[in-house]
Amino acid sequence: MKKRILLIETSGVKANVFDDYMKLPLMGTLYLGTILHDAGHDVKVLNENILGKKVLPFTYRADIVCLTSLTVNVNRTRELATEYRQIYPDIKIIIGGIHATVVPYEFEDVADHIVVGEAEEIIVDVINGKYTDKIIHGRPVQDMDKLPLVNYSLLENYKAMDIAPVMTSRGCPFNCRFCSVTAVFGKKFREQSVDRIMAEIKNMQKYLNTLHVFFYDDNFTSNKKRINELTDRIISEKIRISWTAQVRSDVAKDEDLLVKMYRAGCERFYIGFESIDDDVLKSMHKSQTRKDIIDAIRIIRSHGISIHGMFIFGEDNDTIANIESTVDFAVNYDIDTVQFMILTPFPGTEVYKEMSDGGRLLHHNWGYYDGMHALIKNPAMSPFQLQLETIKAYRKFYSLKRTLLEMIQFAFNVCFDAVLWNLKRDNRYNLNNLFIRFGALFIVKKFMFLNRDYLHYLKRSA
Repeated sequence: MKKRILLIETSGVKANVFDDYMKLPLMGTLYLGTILHDAGHDVKVLNENILGKKVLPFTYRADIVCLTSLTVNVNRTRELATEYRQIYPDIKIIIGGIHATVVPYEFEDVADHIVVGEAEEIIVDVINGKYTDKIIHGRPVQDMDKLPLVNYSLLENYKAMDIAPVMTSRGCPFNCRFCSVTAVFGKKFREQSVDRIMAEIKNMQKYLNTLHVFFYDDNFTSNKKRINELTDRIISEKIRISWTAQVRSDVAKDEDLLVKMYRAGCERFYIGFESIDDDVLKSMHKSQTRKDIIDAIRIIRSHGISIHGMFIFGEDNDTIANIESTVDFAVNYDIDTVQFMILTPFPGTEVYKEMSDGGRLLHHNWGYYDGMHALIKNPAMSPFQLQLETIKAYRKFYSLKRTLLEMIQFAFNVCFDAVLWNLKRDNRYNLNNLFIRFGALFIVKKFMFLNRDYLHYLKRSA
């Protein structure tokens, strides 16, 4: 029987400033919506960040509501589930996602069913009532090519996206202490074929008025042979896209691949450097060294690809001096943009277990588990000091003075190359980095304003 189904991704707390800027849907929600639509149901996918407002049960009615929960939006997910239950007592509520997978019991009082793990292969049966258990275990998708091509039109306000999300693999062979990927998707790396990725890209272009693609994969270049073939296809078929991807620093060891990636439209790598201290890297199980990071920055930038370096502060071996050195490192090695995050004990990770067992967690208010808030007791500094040092790091890297100097350098490059008739050196004219740096100035100020109470809380707890 045809049912009206809502799949909803809720927003986090206002203190999470990234909600206003990262307006992208999760691919899992889009896959589930497409599967249910193809099965004959009336489906709508809602993302509160893309909508720019909260979902109101009176506005969006349904027979079944499926909520996807990340750790940072647990409170809002529970709130919305409760609202739907109060207004429509007979409605069926299903909750899944990363947080539901690692901490399913947190939703037992507000959901009819909690889906643990990947749901694509069981979602139709769940909707049709073939499961009666409160907690339902999904199955990992073994053949990624069998997933349907996404129907982006199911996502309300989908044309507002200026970046298209594409995910070509699941799982990660590494096991970083702070990461929950292996807890949710496992260590086995599962991937789409090159033919399927090309179909994904062409399918996306039918729906979205953008040439920009963000490959969601946790490590896009795990299988370098596959990416070599993919870039060859994009180049030979003259697919007009620009794209970014998450990679590890080891991508720099294949310079021929870097050349092809740039030619195929790659603009930026998001790289989890995490630290420049070898002891910290070893403790995190990062399988890389400071030298690997330095080599990667030099080689990648020499091939015209920008770097968004991601660092984590607050590991037990970290000190205030380490944080200051990391900022100087990012400036001196000319990393294009950075993200300074605070070690966050996400449920399902080794870090969470260690901090929880050791009584080192400050609280369980999940809305602050976003990588931007101090949450654990560190032996070298107080949570308040860690929070302030992270803010200082952002202010130094994204200082107005540095940004203005970058603008002057940009203008000089344009004028100098114009005189020499050398304007084909387009990698010197990347305005995106300037836009990001200017934007970061306002984001840091907004974070300070919205988190005044949290800073007072940390200071009192010091």
